[in-house]
This record gives sequence, C-alpha cells and structure tokens, in this order.
Amino acid sequence: MKKLTKSEISGQVIMHIIFILATIIFLYPIILTFMSSIADETSLMRYGMRLIPAQFSLDAYRTVFSDNTILNAYLVTVLVTAIGTFLSVLICSMAGFALSIPTLKYRNKIALFFYIPMVFSAGLLPWFLASTQLYGLSNRPWALVLPMLVSPFNVFLARNYFRSIPPSLVEAAQIDGCSPMKTLISIIFPLSLPILATLGLFIGLSYWNDWSMALWFIRTPSLYPVQYMLFRIDAMMDHIRIHGAIGNMQLPTQTFRLATLFVTLGPIVLLYPFVQRYFVKGIMIGAVKG
Repeated sequence: MKKLTKSEISGQVIMHIIFILATIIFLYPIILTFMSSIADETSLMRYGMRLIPAQFSLDAYRTVFSDNTILNAYLVTVLVTAIGTFLSVLICSMAGFALSIPTLKYRNKIALFFYIPMVFSAGLLPWFLASTQLYGLSNRPWALVLPMLVSPFNVFLARNYFRSIPPSLVEAAQIDGCSPMKTLISIIFPLSLPILATLGLFIGLSYWNDWSMALWFIRTPSLYPVQYMLFRIDAMMDHIRIHGAIGNMQLPTQTFRLATLFVTLGPIVLLYPFVQRYFVKGIMIGAVKG
C-alpha cells in the first residue's frame, strides 16, 4: 500500500473540510425549514425562523395531513410523476436506441428533427394554442403529463450512452431472431441501468417540481398537483399580507406553508440514494460518448 506524502494528506484534509462545509451550507436551509415547520405559530411570528424554536408544535403537520385538498394534490403529483417518468424514460430511451443504430435510414435527418427544438422555439402562445385547440389538453389530467413527455436532451443523452454498448451484442441478437423491441428490452435495457436511472431522476424531478402545467391548463381543483397548491398558498399569503384577512375565512399560516413545503421534499430525498450510484456513470458516459 502506497504511503501518502504530507502534501497529499494535507490536500485530502482540505478537500474533506471543503466538502463538509459545502454539506452544511446545503443542508442548513432544509434543517431550518423543518425546525420552523414544527414551531408554534406565535413564536415563529415573534422570533422568526430559528434552528431551535422557542416553542414546538405539530399543529401544522396535523393540518396538512387532515386537509383532503392537500392529500389529493399529493396523490395527483405522485401519479403524474410515476406515469410521466415511466412513459418519458421509455419513449426517450426507445428514440435514443433507434438513433444509435448506424443502419437506421434517415438517421441524421431524424436527429436533426429532435435537435431543432433544442435551439429554436415557436413561443409560448403557439404552443399553448396547439396544446389546447389541437390536442384538447385543456382541463384534462393528461395535460400534466403529455407536454413534458419528450425531451430532446434526454433522447441525445440516451443515444450517446447506447453508442457505448458493443454493436456485436445487437448483431448477435438479430442473428438469433430478436426483433428490435425484444433486443431493446432483453439486452439493451439491462445493460443501461445507469442511463435509465439518470433519465428517471431528471424526468422525475421535472414532473415532481412542475406547477406551470397546472397553471396553464387545469381549472378543476381536484386535478391540482401539490406544487401548484404551494403556489396558490403563496399567492394567498401575499394577498393577505397586502389586503388583510377577509371575514372569518380559514387562512393558511406560516407554519402550514413551511410544513407543506417540507412534505413535498420527502419522496425526492428518499429516491435519490437509490439512484445515486448510477447517476455519475450515466451522466458521464451519456454526455461524453459521441
């Protein structure tokens, strides 16, 4: 075993110190949000957000989990994220696999078809009119899924990774009589867990954090995702701050807003450790291989 020199030991110590400080900086807002969410409303309004609240209270979380509106929005977000991520990973990986086949006819022209939207955009208004009048997505559940289903960046990321797989495997499968779909499912997908996990993380985060699709397309409260509910709560809080409360209406509190915000972080925080070991390999190979 090689003995480290003093300069190498000093470099490792400095790097560990930097990583520890960076971790503290990144975790501090999350910890502060959680501790403030379990604070009593009165103490939070009086002393502000603190790492150790003056008085603890779980009233905000009781309100969150007893409010059917929030729970329904949470369910909508989970379903949209699960369905959208599965379909998007499937479609982007299938398109990437097709573009990685050297014998595919008009392969470069098809790749150009995917590349153009990455550089040029028709604008928000034509996209909105096409989505509502041509595809009929106005106030429909699929409006939360379909507009984000295909990403050219993810298609090219998958294509570049599939190019790193030896072509001899695909040729052997074709000789054995495998169809392109069976080759993709039986051979390519099992060898491509890093890029599939990477795509799943990217796409899952996009669906989970999206609120704009609900803002543009959804008018039925039962179809609101949780991120859009947070947006509405923030808008209501700003209105109350400017104009004051109206009558005896039940209003969201600061701790309720913080508790709802923290609850939305849960699934993503729990998901990341399972895909982290694939993430670096998938993004590196998918981005570098040409």
